Amino acid sequence: MTWLQKLFPRQASISWREMLISALAAGLAISFNAWVSSALLPGNYQVFLAASMGASTILVIAVHHSPLSQPWAVIGGHLAGALAGLLAAALVANPVLACMLGIMFTVLIQMPLRCLHAPGGGTALLPIIGGVAVQAEGLGFIGVVALNALILVAVAVLFNNALPGRRYPMAFAASLPAPLQPVFREEDLLAALRSMEGYIDVSPNDLEQIYVHARNHLRQQTQGGPGVESKR
Repeated sequence: MTWLQKLFPRQASISWREMLISALAAGLAISFNAWVSSALLPGNYQVFLAASMGASTILVIAVHHSPLSQPWAVIGGHLAGALAGLLAAALVANPVLACMLGIMFTVLIQMPLRCLHAPGGGTALLPIIGGVAVQAEGLGFIGVVALNALILVAVAVLFNNALPGRRYPMAFAASLPAPLQPVFREEDLLAALRSMEGYIDVSPNDLEQIYVHARNHLRQQTQGGPGVESKR
């Protein structure tokens, strides 16, 4: 593998159909969010849509199965960021130091509450560097963020469950039949994730499915026949 190839992570191939569906759904989702939010918020609110919702929209549509994309992660993560940003802006006048504190506070709030959501970091910066329009909203900024996040989750539930092969949120997806010989127990996978001392953006159920499908693929390649242990 050349040094240039190492710069690009290896990923499963995605069909053009899936790419186009995700792109269209994401565009419709953010436009609907902007339209509803602007209609519901009072006229004196100049900022009716947090820019960080664009990043969240891509997550809940294109990576809807990720733990970072689930409803509580989206709502709690953005509220944590909004609160952290307002607190940092109130404590420190220097915008550079305020940005540092805003992100620190965001992570310290999100992790214990199990709502880690990267776009929430963008939300934290908005009260600090967003200019007069954002700062004038004060605590109302939290209301704007809450409204945006709730609308986004509602749209994600609607779109993802309407599209073939998708389920959202993943906690309410239909349970899959267990293999005849279980690969791992969920507690085994959770223990393995904890031992890595870092946040891994994958659920234990996804890890087990990946392992099962990889083993079936290996069996097909070596034996020339279809796998029999797939959980799907």
